[in-house]
Amino acid sequence: SSGINAEYGGDVYPGKKPKDVVFIVSEKPHAIFTRDGNDLLYTTHISLVEALCGNCEIVVPTLTHEKVPIPIGDNCTKPGSKKKIKGYGMPISKNPGQFGDLVVTIYVDLPTILNPEQKRGYTLCFVVELYYYRIIL
Repeated sequence: SSGINAEYGGDVYPGKKPKDVVFIVSEKPHAIFTRDGNDLLYTTHISLVEALCGNCEIVVPTLTHEKVPIPIGDNCTKPGSKKKIKGYGMPISKNPGQFGDLVVTIYVDLPTILNPEQKRGYTLCFVVELYYYRIIL
């Protein structure tokens, strides 16, 4: 919470100096965004397969109800990676027409249970990877 002081903005009475009026401003929490100065923070999740293989797209909501696509390229996405969407944050009060950024943090959902077929698939994938690096390096 912060206060805005309107000096001498209170009631005026004959022979008395007007008092100040103080407006207390508090920020109401948003359902999906957190504010960091002029930037908005948003958190999303992708699957382990999406994190490892890429070639997918995250669709990010905005305050203006637009949906902004963020492509996830060919590279692996690390848990906690951040992507910045310029100009989709909060309006900058001292610079009309300018906005902060929307910062998207990407978390990777790891499976809690794997069936035997999935275990074999992941094992095969990582064994081939290990073998490849041992031969090349």
